[in-house]
Amino acid sequence: MTLQLSAITPKVTVHNGKAITTSQDVADYFGKLHKNVIQKIESLDCSREFMTANFSAVAVKIQAGFNKRDSKAYEMTKDGFVFLVMGFTGKKAAQFKEAYIAEFNRMEVKLHSAPKYHPKAVERFNHSDTRNLTRLVWCMTNGFRFERSWSNALWLALREVTGTPSPERFQVAHIPLIADECRRIYYITESLRQIINDAEKQVIKRLLRKRENIDTVLAEIKQLFEQFQHQQIGIITARTDHWYEGELTHFLERH
Repeated sequence: MTLQLSAITPKVTVHNGKAITTSQDVADYFGKLHKNVIQKIESLDCSREFMTANFSAVAVKIQAGFNKRDSKAYEMTKDGFVFLVMGFTGKKAAQFKEAYIAEFNRMEVKLHSAPKYHPKAVERFNHSDTRNLTRLVWCMTNGFRFERSWSNALWLALREVTGTPSPERFQVAHIPLIADECRRIYYITESLRQIINDAEKQVIKRLLRKRENIDTVLAEIKQLFEQFQHQQIGIITARTDHWYEGELTHFLERH
């Protein structure tokens, strides 16, 4: 096929941080059938490593009558392009190759001169932050029979609410979020602790000392726990005492 002087500009774009072109763009620019360019790519006498590094098969939408359908194409790097067009001969082909390589070079210069985004380094908990949070957790779990299970569940809740996988340290930016979650959980644990204390007092006073009917007393105690179970904890504003609020302030101010 005789190459005609191309009236279009070589098309080079950026994908995944690399300057690339496509088999369709090459076919359009050099005046070739796309299927022939694909056949040429797939018959290149190069190593598998070179092919993998410089060519990538993709699906593109093409117009077929009134409908669109998927069609195979290839994305290629500058090295892949150079390897592919080695076989394109003739004076016009040489001019086209020079123009395409110049466009690759222009895009690569633009790519490398673009300002790099450097995300701000994440500040993680220091030893003091971890110690203060550990104390908050202990304040919420101390005294429960299954204290270790409570503690493990609470740490998991804090990791989930902040999106911090174990064993990563928490971010300093998450301190207010952690404090809010601690307030919520403190309300839960203190409410439950109070119910347990009331239940124990009822047993001591009414069953052991006054020898009241056991079924009646246990039914009332069961009702206390059922009331706690049906509380909509999620929408209740956590109420903390002055002592625990002081511990939270200590944590928030990172003393």
